[in-house]
Amino acid sequence: MDWLRRSMRPLALLLVIALLAACGNGASEEPADTTAAAQSDTTGDGGETPAEPTGEPIKVGFLVDQTGALAAYGYAHELVGRAAVETINAQGGVNGRPLELVIEDTESDPSVAAPKARRLVESEGVDFLLGSNTSAVVGAVVPIAEELETVYFPTAGGALLTEPGKGNRYVFDFNTNVKQEVRGVLSFIDSQLDADTWMTAVVDYSWGWDNEQTFVEEAEAMGIEVANTLRVPLGEANWLAHLQGQIPEGVEGIYFANFGTDFLSFTEALGTLAPDIERIGANYVLSGQDLGAIPNGDGIHAIAGYPQFSSAIDSEWDRQFREITGIDEFGAEASTGEPLVSSYHWSTWEALWGIKEVIEASGWESKDDTCEFITTLEGFQFEEGLAHPEGPKHFRPEDHLSVKGAWIEVLEGGELQIAARIDAEDMVYDPVVNYPEDQPLDCES
Repeated sequence: MDWLRRSMRPLALLLVIALLAACGNGASEEPADTTAAAQSDTTGDGGETPAEPTGEPIKVGFLVDQTGALAAYGYAHELVGRAAVETINAQGGVNGRPLELVIEDTESDPSVAAPKARRLVESEGVDFLLGSNTSAVVGAVVPIAEELETVYFPTAGGALLTEPGKGNRYVFDFNTNVKQEVRGVLSFIDSQLDADTWMTAVVDYSWGWDNEQTFVEEAEAMGIEVANTLRVPLGEANWLAHLQGQIPEGVEGIYFANFGTDFLSFTEALGTLAPDIERIGANYVLSGQDLGAIPNGDGIHAIAGYPQFSSAIDSEWDRQFREITGIDEFGAEASTGEPLVSSYHWSTWEALWGIKEVIEASGWESKDDTCEFITTLEGFQFEEGLAHPEGPKHFRPEDHLSVKGAWIEVLEGGELQIAARIDAEDMVYDPVVNYPEDQPLDCES
């Protein structure tokens, strides 16, 4: 595959880089000093063309779901990841050194991904690990990152890395997690939907379980009744058979977590059984769908970490991000016009830029400086700009929660509109772990 052609339009990229060199990256003038310095270095010096990066590359082991159940998601992550590295290197690299991706296919399978992650560190000598949209893969790689003392940036919000036994000091995910997303959904339900009795319908594996369990716990804490929970095997073609007799009388809304063909079967079945029920889906359930062909689609809500339509976010940084990565204003791949199953693709972009920013702020030169990288990242404020088109965010030091907002999208007439912007404070929750306290690093002693 000709990735240069498919992931970026070279002339557009050169124009964007020239614009950035002349104008800077537009970040807020009020971040911490280390952030301001890092962002100043990112855009070149005084408008001059950045020198070509030289020296030993900084290697990022990129775990991509190229095949298997989540291959469509992996395609979007790889598209964006390659574009990010190309852009960073065109701007002079990281402290003058090139950034390099070393890619392995996870096959969407934790038993395959885990030994590959280990090999990337032990044999390929990567400095950082990145990726996988598959929560099960993330769960398998997290302990390896700690064992091999390698900073790891997952790109799957389904892994509850802020819970005891799930994450560790070496792991940072730019995405919101299921618990944050469910809290955002319930905030929207409580403030804007006239429905007090709900049920859940999820695919029967870890992501679905987490959505179900969290929705039940958080809804009950808010006084919202959950009358039933339903789990359906992944890849089920006949959701009608599972939903029949499972929608209790008086249920006014259904929270669902499924995607792809499962989602289409679910919406068709629900249109038959309960066409007037409120429907709100988990993160990115609408991703990659032909929006005009969704059965009974109008009125479906879903939470999203990054809007699919450019008009929803309406920022110059989003337009540049899409131009460079080859994603059109409707979330399709510009070169083919095909719907892109983007999911958390933006977090791949932001993680690679974040690696650059924190390296330059911390004085990192090699993996011997991993401790300094981590302690800098735990106090780092990322500002909105080309590096972070989704918006400002930071990692909470105690549990590495990504403190950021989200959007509620609604489907109307084959187009996605924004029903609400969910603020970060409506999604955060009290930390239940303290990684810095429980896992002190050498440079802190």
